[in-house]
Amino acid sequence: MTQLSRGGLRESQGTAPSSVSMAVLWVEGMGLLLAMPLFGAVPEARSLFVLPLVVLALLFIGSLISAAFVLPSVALGHWLGERQGSGRRWWWVVTAALLVLVLVGSLSLLAVASYERGPAFSSWEDILDWLLYASAFYCISIPAVLAAHRAVVRADAGHRVWSVSQILGYGSLVLLVESVGVLMGLTVLG
Repeated sequence: MTQLSRGGLRESQGTAPSSVSMAVLWVEGMGLLLAMPLFGAVPEARSLFVLPLVVLALLFIGSLISAAFVLPSVALGHWLGERQGSGRRWWWVVTAALLVLVLVGSLSLLAVASYERGPAFSSWEDILDWLLYASAFYCISIPAVLAAHRAVVRADAGHRVWSVSQILGYGSLVLLVESVGVLMGLTVLG
């Protein structure tokens, strides 16, 4: 894999941070799909035919979030850590993710305002909705940001990085445990 390091481009073994990020986001997306009955959305049997399209949409959304949010957050976090002299630490990456979220959220609000040719917020409910969406997006994407950060730090240190198949394998195990928990919760609640 070719990656950008402190000194420029270099060859190293392992999984690219973008692949790690997309794998984590895919596992999280599948977990949200499995937990949908807890939120009151029970799919019908006919919706199983749409599942391959949902998986493709998850891959597309995961790659979009990785390119527009996760990788800039990791790069900014590493840059901030180097500037402050504390190195590449996870708390700089989490802080940078919040800064990138403000930037991405501001750009999306500008896009909405220019499309509607008016204010983006017409009431306090709109403001609270945007804050709720932004905080949910932040909470969902932080594991992917931290996984990409860990992949970069481990690859730069010369250690082995988890492959995408390992992430998907362990993620599937966690999803199995989650689905059993959802089924038990539905049995108790229903």
